Amino acid sequence: MNISKIKNILFQLSTILLFIILVISIRFEPITQTFQFDYDEGFNLMKAFLYSKGFSLYSQIWNDQPPLFTVILSNWLKLFGDSIFTARLLTLLFSAVLIWCFYQIIFLELGKFAALVGAILLFTSWLYIRLSISVMIGIPSLALAMLSIYLLKIYKHKSNNLYLTLSAGCLALSLQTKLFTVFLIPLILFDLLASDNKLKGIQKNRIVSFKHIGLWLIVLGSVYSLFGVLYQQFDNQEQLILTHLKQPQNLEVENFHNLKYLGYMIHQDYDYIFLAFIGIWAIVSQKNKDGLLPFSWLVTSTLILLNHQPLWYHYYPLLAIPICWLAAYGVALLYNLFSRSLHKDLQTINIKKILIPFSLIVILISLIIMTPPNPRGSVPKNLELMKMVEKYKYFTNWVFTDNPMYAFYNDLIVPPEIAVMSYKRINSGDLTFAKMLAILKKYRPEQIILTRWTTQIKKDKNIMDYINVNYFKTYENTAKSEEQYILY
Repeated sequence: MNISKIKNILFQLSTILLFIILVISIRFEPITQTFQFDYDEGFNLMKAFLYSKGFSLYSQIWNDQPPLFTVILSNWLKLFGDSIFTARLLTLLFSAVLIWCFYQIIFLELGKFAALVGAILLFTSWLYIRLSISVMIGIPSLALAMLSIYLLKIYKHKSNNLYLTLSAGCLALSLQTKLFTVFLIPLILFDLLASDNKLKGIQKNRIVSFKHIGLWLIVLGSVYSLFGVLYQQFDNQEQLILTHLKQPQNLEVENFHNLKYLGYMIHQDYDYIFLAFIGIWAIVSQKNKDGLLPFSWLVTSTLILLNHQPLWYHYYPLLAIPICWLAAYGVALLYNLFSRSLHKDLQTINIKKILIPFSLIVILISLIIMTPPNPRGSVPKNLELMKMVEKYKYFTNWVFTDNPMYAFYNDLIVPPEIAVMSYKRINSGDLTFAKMLAILKKYRPEQIILTRWTTQIKKDKNIMDYINVNYFKTYENTAKSEEQYILY
């Protein structure tokens, strides 16, 4: 490896490091002080914590997601310490990889200026920074997917099957982090087929293309299957698949009103969407094959999110990435229109040609000004309850709780069967009150902490009869929505 290549690698690594430093500097307090951005943070941390203690995924630890992030997070915490800061730093690292890959892809397609603007747009899209510092699996999965697409772009330029193989492996890892990137498989294959035309002769091209597609699919399937077998993933399809499919409608929850909630998600980025429409116009008018992937991504993800229930805010990057990618095409078009319209001699400015891009810029600025801020609150921390958990921690082996973050902060573990006590699990009927009672009897946890499903659990007579006989209440907030019980 020559010196120039080493310098380039070091430069790229320093770029990722600078991104991480930037986010930490502007969001240091939220990263270090926010108790919990989302309940999923507590679930992911507790799964990783239990895994580090020797409990097995799926057979012991209930898990409705692929295993990779839990395994990585578990080892990351072992290496750098069981703190919320180090855990969020891992997600931020994945986010840096995502932004870097996003920049590199657009750079190869459109050049430096469009790539820089596109990366900034994605970085500032709705809740992207928040999701970049939350211990959740969406950003890591998308980072690996973007790395897969970037490697595919390099393969197209260098025709080296190593990059094709690495691309397939990265997408397999993405799927082993979160399955919501599975829709990218046919889109990537179509993109590969559409662009693999370097050899002369249509018939020959098709043969070569199908060989490359076959190789990509074989590697994808092999890597995915290897992890599935290694972590007994395929033996527990009920957790991984059925829980997601058995979601009855609950129209009282806004997340089941797809069209309305989708509008709520995208209204923060109308300016980016406007640029994306300009980008689509550029792709169509210029017949740019490279633009097929972000366009098909946006259409496919929109159709999926219009039909997937419930619809959660952390799915939004599935839309933000193609929107900002297409917006980069819009930026490139506007940049070219301006550069063609403006000559070195200011007296030769073509007013007619500059009018269209100038008008588009005015509309864009107006949309930016009119877009109201739309922040999202975090899960509040009850300091009094935290002190009560800490008070009894040295007498505690197990904590029964619907919010495992309280246990994680105190280095305590929950029964692995309830590492995840999510809305999805309860709404699907996977976790019943009878199962909860069985878990209480099996583990006899020294502490019970209820903060999320308190009302529902207290309505079950059998559970409350058992708790009243075996536990005494040590804490209750004024709203009676958060309680602590200690074993006699």
